[in-house]
Amino acid sequence: MRSLVSIKQVEDYSPGRVLSAMRACLDPLGGMNAFVRPGQKVLLKPNLLGPFAVEQAVTTHPAIVRAAILLAQEAGAKVFVGDSPGVGSLPFVAKACGLRPVLEETGAELAEFGTSTEFEAPRNQIAKRLTLAKAIADVDVIVTLPKLKTHGQMTFTGALKNQYGLIPGAMKSHWHFRLQRKEWLAALILDIHRVARPALAIMDAIVGMEGKGPSGGRPRFVGAMLASPDLAAADTLACLLIGLEPRSVPVLEAARNQGLGATSPAEMEIVGEDWRALRVPDFEKVSELEDLLRIVPLPKSLLNWIREQWTARPRIINSRCTQCDACVDGCPVSPPAIHPDAPPNRQIDDDACIRCYCCHEFCPHHAIDLKPPWLTRWLPL
Repeated sequence: MRSLVSIKQVEDYSPGRVLSAMRACLDPLGGMNAFVRPGQKVLLKPNLLGPFAVEQAVTTHPAIVRAAILLAQEAGAKVFVGDSPGVGSLPFVAKACGLRPVLEETGAELAEFGTSTEFEAPRNQIAKRLTLAKAIADVDVIVTLPKLKTHGQMTFTGALKNQYGLIPGAMKSHWHFRLQRKEWLAALILDIHRVARPALAIMDAIVGMEGKGPSGGRPRFVGAMLASPDLAAADTLACLLIGLEPRSVPVLEAARNQGLGATSPAEMEIVGEDWRALRVPDFEKVSELEDLLRIVPLPKSLLNWIREQWTARPRIINSRCTQCDACVDGCPVSPPAIHPDAPPNRQIDDDACIRCYCCHEFCPHHAIDLKPPWLTRWLPL
C-alpha cells in the first residue's frame, strides 16, 4: 500500500484559519481521532531550536501548536508539549517563541526533557542502547510538529530530523562529535525514530526557511500544511514542494536504504490540494558537493580531501556577536573549536572543527556565517 500524505493550502497563521486547515488536512487520514484515543497522554514535539522570535521562521509557529493541542484535546487526550532546545531552557524558549499564551489558553503542559532514560533497541543500526528524554516513555502517543527548513549540515530538516530534539541537552553535541559523517548521523536519526515511534507528523510549511538554515536563513512563504503517519513521506513531499531532490537529503536516502517509509512519489498517495500548484521552484537550497564517485573513479583518499576542502567553514561576524557563548556551549569538540573572544584570525580552530555547524545553528544573533571554501571557485555546482 502507498503511504497517505495530506496537503492543505494555508494563506497565513491566523489561529482560526490554521485550526480549520489542520482539521481539513487530517480529515483524509481519519482525523486526530485516528491517532489519539480518549484518556491518552499525547506529546506534541514542535521544533523549538532556540529563543528565536516567531517572525524569524526558525521554530514551529505557535498557531500550529495551538491547533494540534485543541484537536488532541477534542479527541480526549491530555496534552504535553516538549523539546530539548539547542539554546536555553524549554520554558525560556517557549516564551521567546510565542508559545506561552498558547499554553495558558489551552492548559497544555510543558514536558521538560531534562530527565533521560535508556531504551533497548536491538534493530537500531547505530545505537542499540539509546538515551532519550524520559518524557517519551511517559506518554502514549507522540505527534511531531516540524518546521520546513533547509539545514546546513543535513540539507533539509523536517519530520524525521525533528526527532533529534528527543535527545536531552548536551548529549546532542556528544552524538555530533561521535558521528562526523552525514550518513552516520542520518542513521542515528532513524534509530531515534524507531524508538520514539511518532504516530503522526503535521508539518508547518506555511512559512519555511530557505538558504542558510536551520536558523540563519530567510523566511520564505510556501503556504502549505502537510500531514502523514509516514514521516519519510511527509519529508519527501516537502522536498518536492521546494524543488529539492529527496535523494540529496541524507536522512531520506538512509530511509530509502533501510526501507523505512515512502521516499518517492510512486510510493505515496497524495490527497488534498494539488501539490504542484504550491511548488516554490526558486526556493534557495543548501549547496552540496556532487558525489564524485558517480563522475570519475578517483581514489578514496583524494575524494575525502576534496570533500574536506569543499566543506563550508564557520566564521564569526564580530559586528553581531555579543559573546553570549551559545556557540561555545554547543560545540561538541572538547576543548571547543570556537573562541568568540579571541582575535579574528584565531576565533575558529579549523583543524579541530568537525563541520557540524552547531555553532551556526545555535547562535541566537545570527553572528556565525558559513564561509564557502576556495574550491567552490573551481568546482561550481
